[in-house]
Amino acid sequence: MEKLDPVSVLNDERVATLLNDSSYSARRELLKEVLRISFIAGLHLNEGRQLRFAIAIEDSVLKTTRVDRFDPPIPLEARYLQSLSPALSENVDCFIVEEGARHGNTLMIVGTAALPQAQLLPSSMYLRPLVVSVNGPGRIYLEIGDVKIAYDRGDWTDCSRSRVESLWKEIAPAFVGKVSTPCNFSNGLTYGLYGHPSLDVNSWESYKSDYANYAQEYCPTLLGGVIEVIVREIQRADHGGAFMLLPSPVRSDNNLFQERRWYSGIRQELSEAIHKSLALNTIYILASQGKWIYPEGVLPTQPDDLRYWVDRIVYPQLTNSFIDLRSQCQRIAHLANADGAVVLNTMFGLEAFSAKLKCETNNLPAELALFLGSRGNRHNSMARAIATVPSSIGVVVSQDGNAVCFHNSPENDVEFFELIL
Repeated sequence: MEKLDPVSVLNDERVATLLNDSSYSARRELLKEVLRISFIAGLHLNEGRQLRFAIAIEDSVLKTTRVDRFDPPIPLEARYLQSLSPALSENVDCFIVEEGARHGNTLMIVGTAALPQAQLLPSSMYLRPLVVSVNGPGRIYLEIGDVKIAYDRGDWTDCSRSRVESLWKEIAPAFVGKVSTPCNFSNGLTYGLYGHPSLDVNSWESYKSDYANYAQEYCPTLLGGVIEVIVREIQRADHGGAFMLLPSPVRSDNNLFQERRWYSGIRQELSEAIHKSLALNTIYILASQGKWIYPEGVLPTQPDDLRYWVDRIVYPQLTNSFIDLRSQCQRIAHLANADGAVVLNTMFGLEAFSAKLKCETNNLPAELALFLGSRGNRHNSMARAIATVPSSIGVVVSQDGNAVCFHNSPENDVEFFELIL
């Protein structure tokens, strides 16, 4: 697109097509106003600091995240965003604007909430967030469901996630296999007085094939989203960092490390959070189609009642699981503040941090060797380590925020690409 103002993106053919979808159309006019006011607010300073904030436009009934409401609501004006945005982290929290939330002709901020993580949300979730985020003067990001577009002082750039998602073709089956075993996911769903309901054997036998297929379809999106969230959290620290995913057993490969801080046992918090989100999303899809895998008595049997329970109980648990998953990603990113890399296995179990890499291999593709010639030690050591371990992944985030992913396929073919988030 030619250099235009932020609102002009609404005229782009692809964006216009998305916004004409029924889940977005009612929010289109709100989005236009949010883009305009956000751009104006982003040109302001707060006590000398550049403004960074995010605004999500929510459906007025069902939410992608829990909203803490203001009383009364606050007008969506540049002066209020200037004064209030330092209280929120733009990558953690956001202001919420709702459909129909107008007082006279003024659009209102109705509250704050955890920032909806579009990169983690499944395409099956019919209520997709519309998020506008500001990162200093003239820099705006627009997220519409799975699509993310960056506006940087007059230029629009698409931020594709497909390259990251493609890394998981050989890893996803292990995740899907684990959550497709009833004993491993039956405690993912809680029902107040019902506690943790058990599976109905007959229902499970009828729908387990659908369950596995839905989990397989969503798993690459979820794992790619986890990588993106960790990278963005590292970027927020303005320090840089690195993490790697290695096939188990990691500890036996001492040739990779000069020094590292092992945990006495593998920490599974991130892995378990991924599994829970994957399982709950799959339960949600089945339930949305009237395919219920829990015994009668846990839910009403009438179709209208089932839809109500799916929307009011299953859906909130799913969205809460994404909030929990994001907090685990933050923990990994925080460990990356230490010199050296964070070491995960390919099931996202945390094994070590502050790992100093010592690999000296020079067996690198010519394109990668040329790329590393203009990069520092962090990129070079990570690339050389990944090149020695098939089925491994390494990510390096520079102090200036640039992120590069290195991947070694099971066939020992090394690729690298920049992560545009």
